[in-house]
Amino acid sequence: MKKIFIFSCLLVAGFLSNAQVNYSGTYSYTNSIESKQIPKEITSVPGGVLVLMKMEGNTYRFWLDVLKGSPGFNRGETDGTIIFTGDTASFDNTFENAESPCVLRFQKKGQTITIHSQSTSFNCGFGNGVTADGVYRWKKQQVTLDNQWLKKQYPQASTFRVEDDQVELFRDESASQSFTPKLFFKKGDSFINITESEKNIYTEFIDAGGSFKYGWVRKLAIK
Repeated sequence: MKKIFIFSCLLVAGFLSNAQVNYSGTYSYTNSIESKQIPKEITSVPGGVLVLMKMEGNTYRFWLDVLKGSPGFNRGETDGTIIFTGDTASFDNTFENAESPCVLRFQKKGQTITIHSQSTSFNCGFGNGVTADGVYRWKKQQVTLDNQWLKKQYPQASTFRVEDDQVELFRDESASQSFTPKLFFKKGDSFINITESEKNIYTEFIDAGGSFKYGWVRKLAIK
C-alpha cells in the first residue's frame, strides 16, 4: 500500500477545530459481478473500502482501497491525513511523475461519504482504469479497528517492544513536544515502526477504547 505522510499537517491539524462529531468507521460500495467472470479470478468483490480514524478535532487518518472489475481486476490504494471543513475535505494524492495533479475530494452526507477526483489513474498512482470516485456507505457490519487491523496496513513494518517502565510518545518529529496529557507506552507494550528519522521513530496505534493514537518515540528510549 502506498503510504503518504505530511507530518507538518499531521502535527498542527488537531488544533484547528474542537468539533465533537466523529466520522470514524468503515464505508464501502460494491460493483456487480458479471456472470462471465470466473470466480477464481476474483480475490475480493469489485468496489471500494474507506476507513476513517479520528485523530483530533476534525482531523482524520484514512485508508482507501479500490478494486476495479473485469477484465484486469486492477487495484488502487492510498492513505493519508485529511481535515474536514464542515462536511468536506481534500487530499493531494498526486503520484510521482504525474502529468497533472490528483486531488481526492471527500463529502460527508448522512451515512455516506462521496469521493470525487478529476484525474487519471496514472496521476493518482492507481492501477490502470482505477478511480477512487464513488459513494461509500456506512457498513452495517463494521470491521473491528484495533491494533491487529492496523498492523496489517503496514506488513513490512518492524515491531518494537518496550523494556523500560515507560516510554513517552511525542507530537513532533524532533520528539520535543509532549501531548496534553502526556502519552506513554508501558513496559511490555509493542509498537510498529512506520517510519523514522535519525533519532526518532513514528508510530500509530489504537488503544483499548478504540481511539487512534500517533506520535514519535525516541530511539534512545527503546532497546
